[in-house]
Amino acid sequence: METSRERIGKAISHRQPAMTPVNVMGFEEVQPWLEHFGVKDVAGLWKALAVDAFPDAAPIYRGPALEPGLDIWGAAYSWTGVQGSGYSGAQGGRPLAGLQTVRQVERFPWPSPADFDYSVVGPSLSAVPAGQPIWVRPLYIFPSDDLDQTASVRARRAEWLPVLCTLFNLFGIEEALTGLALAPALIEAALARIEAFILGFAGRMIAAAPAGAEIFWFGDDFSSQTGLLLSPEHWRRYLKPVYAKVFALAKSHGLKVWFHSCGTFRPVLPDLIDIGMDIWETVQAHLPGNDPVELKREYGRHITFYGAINSQLTLPYGTAEQVRAEVRQRVRVLGKGGGYICSSDHTILPGVPFENVLAMIDEARKTQA
Repeated sequence: METSRERIGKAISHRQPAMTPVNVMGFEEVQPWLEHFGVKDVAGLWKALAVDAFPDAAPIYRGPALEPGLDIWGAAYSWTGVQGSGYSGAQGGRPLAGLQTVRQVERFPWPSPADFDYSVVGPSLSAVPAGQPIWVRPLYIFPSDDLDQTASVRARRAEWLPVLCTLFNLFGIEEALTGLALAPALIEAALARIEAFILGFAGRMIAAAPAGAEIFWFGDDFSSQTGLLLSPEHWRRYLKPVYAKVFALAKSHGLKVWFHSCGTFRPVLPDLIDIGMDIWETVQAHLPGNDPVELKREYGRHITFYGAINSQLTLPYGTAEQVRAEVRQRVRVLGKGGGYICSSDHTILPGVPFENVLAMIDEARKTQA
């Protein structure tokens, strides 16, 4: 019988698996799901759902003490400020906002990859059950008194290490985006520090991972549901070189590159493929530019698609049969000849019917491309 690892491997290498790989991207509120299935943690939930799960392992922050509500960059967490303010100036806590010189940026107390304990990575990933895929996912967590250092990090909140979104955290979204045109030297100085940190962190994680790891996950969000947040030219100038170095680091260790980015960004999708993206998470197939037929025709030979089951409309508001119909459509288009991992196209929102998620998983298992 085909294992999860074999199914995922075939999908990524564009071979037809016996069953379509299926996953759930995550849960905004996991407790109701734990209670519904009578399990104590997320690892138990993945088992109960019978999905092709990807257990995580995250280094623990051990650096200088941080002020309450601030992250390693000295920026405010999105959940500590004004509700709905996101990366805007209303959120507050943007430590590079208003800086005028490159010297000021360089004198900022930047975090170091040495601020983390990577010893958890090897034991955690070595404990992944046989037959499950092993990936290296650059996340970090903060220490706590009840921390089980071998447990899946999905049981706690882990922080990611994006590029543009870190600029948003540091400058605020308005100042970061206008700075691409009006203050390029400041943006480039900050990007150089962010790049060095990410490469150092990722390199240490890869070195700490056990033999058998096959996938490197990385992510950033640079698009809305209607298009890029910045011009393709600015994307190529500021972001593409950083992504290319991160991807090259992973490739140098024989890892496939799994890249997360929400929204629609068709103008730069070929660029991501050119620099080595192997799997695109997450395909929001209902957005302009993300038509599954076109995506499969133009890019299906080069990348594997992840997602494509609508977490905004079909899963929360559709019937179980409507979910099944959408799954069948996606598998038969995106999954032909391999190259598709079926999943919700984002995390499961509170109140999504249990039966709809179960219908997605069940139908993906039954449907052949």
